[in-house]
Amino acid sequence: MYIYWAYIVVTTVLNGFLMNLIRVRESGFFRRPSNLIDSNFSILFTAFFVQLFVIQIQIFIFNLVIDCFITPVSPYTFLYGFLVSFLTTIISISMMSLLLLFKCKQRTFYMIINLFLFGGLLLLSARPEGVWNYILTMINPFQFIYALYSVPCIINSFSLILGAFTICYMLIGIIVLSRLTKKDD
Repeated sequence: MYIYWAYIVVTTVLNGFLMNLIRVRESGFFRRPSNLIDSNFSILFTAFFVQLFVIQIQIFIFNLVIDCFITPVSPYTFLYGFLVSFLTTIISISMMSLLLLFKCKQRTFYMIINLFLFGGLLLLSARPEGVWNYILTMINPFQFIYALYSVPCIINSFSLILGAFTICYMLIGIIVLSRLTKKDD
């Protein structure tokens, strides 16, 4: 089920959160002074919480459908999916915020995202051995989020590498998103 959860998180972040930020950025909202809000981070937090809510509902419905029609799902699995999705959503947003560095129009960004989704799903089917598997996991958001869901099942040195990349992606996300929302003085 983890791979499907990863797909839900990545596609929702790409199509929801990032596309909304591109629309807001393209409208020039981040550069205009506003009397309604003091910080543009409130826009980010609002978009984040909306996407988090949507992801939680999608994962719950997915688990419910699996439970009703395919195989019984433990209540612990429902709880695990709910709790870990908070973390994976934050990390997915941080990881894919690198796409916001592309200064392009909304239509071009749609094409980039579609290529990104296609490439990520295509790479998901590749299963190289050894170091190449680690590299592919660290650059492909689908595999990275899947690996984060699987951490309790894989306690080894790979978990440490995953943790280090998680911290790096979080720092990158903070830098990129703070640059995006910085107002001109």
